[in-house]
Amino acid sequence: MNFETVKTWFEGWANKQAGRCRLMGILGLLLMPIALAVALTLVYWLLRLLTHKPSGDLGDPTMSFWITAAVLPVMFVGNRLVPRRNLMEERMEQGVSVAYAHSTANRGVVLAHVFLWILFTGPRLLDWAIHSFRESARWKQTDTHSCAAVIWMVATRPRKVSFEDIRRELDWLDLEATLPQLKRIPGVLFLKGPPPGVGLTQEFRSAMRSDLGLAITAPAE
Repeated sequence: MNFETVKTWFEGWANKQAGRCRLMGILGLLLMPIALAVALTLVYWLLRLLTHKPSGDLGDPTMSFWITAAVLPVMFVGNRLVPRRNLMEERMEQGVSVAYAHSTANRGVVLAHVFLWILFTGPRLLDWAIHSFRESARWKQTDTHSCAAVIWMVATRPRKVSFEDIRRELDWLDLEATLPQLKRIPGVLFLKGPPPGVGLTQEFRSAMRSDLGLAITAPAE
């Protein structure tokens, strides 16, 4: 397995990562208006229900509309202020017990968190899209030549490669500038040692084996 083969493979792999992040960003932008529409519709009808008249008729639609319009910028501001990990998300992970679900007081807390989750889904989709586009740009800016050199060196060794060996054998490489980029690659391991160095996960090696049709030695510490 020569360096140029690994470099060509890694360039294609990095481009796929950039494309995947770009698609995620586009998906976020497409879903954001739908999420905003759902949230604002919910706010509008809640306002009309909460301001209903003694006769039972729903509240003033004009007033509800303008209040709903004023809520839109508040959603984006609130998204910045509310913690990303809230009680609702914790309950979703832990599972809601039957007793919890049947408790009137706690049911109100759950409903409040569900409402906030719906309210902030649109702004958070926008954040997700922006983050995905930035990730795509970072993958495009990756120094594939330097990263591929380290990956090639590790992939052709039966053991991890120490930082000292990388500096010695790839003396042209700016290791300090390359390490942060290597850390972003899933499958690249930073092993504390001793001595500290770089390794590859079996999954990453298997991906290379599948794409290149080569037998790549499993890592050993």
